Amino acid sequence: MPKVSEEHERRRRQQILDAAMECFARNGYRATSIEDIVHASGLSVGALYTYYASKQELFLALAEQHTAQTLDAFRAIYERPGPMAEKNRESVELFFQQMAVELANYCRVSFEFWTEAPKSDALQAERAKLCDSIRQFIVWALTEARSVGELRPDVDIPAAAELILALDDGALLDGGLASPSGSLVASADSEQTVVTARS
Repeated sequence: MPKVSEEHERRRRQQILDAAMECFARNGYRATSIEDIVHASGLSVGALYTYYASKQELFLALAEQHTAQTLDAFRAIYERPGPMAEKNRESVELFFQQMAVELANYCRVSFEFWTEAPKSDALQAERAKLCDSIRQFIVWALTEARSVGELRPDVDIPAAAELILALDDGALLDGGLASPSGSLVASADSEQTVVTARS
């Protein structure tokens, strides 16, 4: 039997994830079955289970992918030279572009999953890992801002990062239940007033 290339596996995984997101967005996480995802993907049940062992594993892969892609996009903005206020505005624009296309569906599915999923230690560890990747990015961005004099010296960076994470959770909840209103960086203008304003 010929060896399957890594690129083939990557495409198959993405094909399945795209189908899962389509079904979750249309039907909700709870109402979506593995059979729905198999049908939407155009693959066989066996092919799906080759890559993902369960519906829960599919959602976690989507969450990890979403987090990585979002942070990569924001990191590219914040790594460029320029004032923090300008980067914040660009990030807000990016967020709302994403929200208009795909993030609103992700917010609704994410809210449903995390409120209804089994509260297992393994699942909570996965959620903690995703949150920690966002936390590390916030700490990095605030540290960079301080290094160029755009963050007040009296700001407690770890505490500020926890505040922004809390704002992010609230924004995602709002995006999941109502209309899009914010995210980690969509709250940037108000957060900047808290942590970067100069007296």
